[in-house]
Amino acid sequence: MIPADAVISSRPGRLASWLAAVTLAVAMFAFGVGIYNAAGFLKAGKSHVVRPNQVRAPSVPGTLYVAQAGAIYRSRNGTFAQITTESGWTQPAVSPDGSELAVVRRYENWSDLYLMTPSGHLTALLTHDHSPQMESNHWVFYPRFSPDGRTLFYDFDPKDPFNSYRVDLAIFASPSDPSSHESVQWTNPNYYTGGDVYPSPLAGGGLIYTKYSIDDQSQVHSQVWLQSRPGSTGVALTDPALDCGQAALSSDQKLVAMVCTKGQTQSTELNVAAFDPTTLTLSTPSTLVTGELVASPVFSPDGKSIAYLAPATPGGMFQLWTVQATGTPAPRELTSLLGLDSTSPPVWTAG
Repeated sequence: MIPADAVISSRPGRLASWLAAVTLAVAMFAFGVGIYNAAGFLKAGKSHVVRPNQVRAPSVPGTLYVAQAGAIYRSRNGTFAQITTESGWTQPAVSPDGSELAVVRRYENWSDLYLMTPSGHLTALLTHDHSPQMESNHWVFYPRFSPDGRTLFYDFDPKDPFNSYRVDLAIFASPSDPSSHESVQWTNPNYYTGGDVYPSPLAGGGLIYTKYSIDDQSQVHSQVWLQSRPGSTGVALTDPALDCGQAALSSDQKLVAMVCTKGQTQSTELNVAAFDPTTLTLSTPSTLVTGELVASPVFSPDGKSIAYLAPATPGGMFQLWTVQATGTPAPRELTSLLGLDSTSPPVWTAG
């Protein structure tokens, strides 16, 4: 289904060139998306963390899926159930009909994409990203089903044949049928930025995602970006100075929630804007949450609320919150003792 091998070659060069490549790769990991290790499991603050299935939370309509410490949990009526073992599972996505989940499993030097039932029963392995040569391993992240459920969008690292240390994620799409081995590369990431992430497929066939760039002062910026078809240049929906990303679409695709830093390094904002599918433009964003370390928003099935992750105290671990998508914001903390994976957006379904 997904490309799992790339031709790897190297050009002879001096030690300085090699070190420069390694340095850039490290910078890419640090600046790009924070999806590999540290950002997902901030351990400062609380010394005691419990599993979600050891606590109750205020009830919200429908079902929520979250990830913590390599396990996926399902919450209904305020009660969490662990549906996988603690073995690298993260970033679930649910099919439109709710019948299956696409889930990432992270290993030490690669990750793979699986299909499973809502109760955690594995049904298919979609990728084969492990290689005997470490530099030939691949990473796959952020699966998303298309609105019709027939296509899976995801992040994948196509290898640079001239620099195996450059890992810039691109967004690919494949049929969600496990028997298919077709794949299409949608985006072309900017070099040494970490790549393009957080795909949000549009009902009309386009794609909204986060694109990173580096300006003339070597500052990395994130923008909410839109492409109408694979390989097209696309257009920016937000200004680079806002540093917005992690875009999530409401089910009617009329609202976009996003996380913006606006040049800040210690806090983020949760913003929401109206999306016009005809003109493919966003309205001026309004701020729902500010002064917090907000991450990974997702809309409720009816589009009236947004779930997101943020610490309850400065330096604390990530908890589950909700806030109204429109009207007067009133953030509501649902958990207090968890350590949720901040790079694994919650999944909120009606069932």
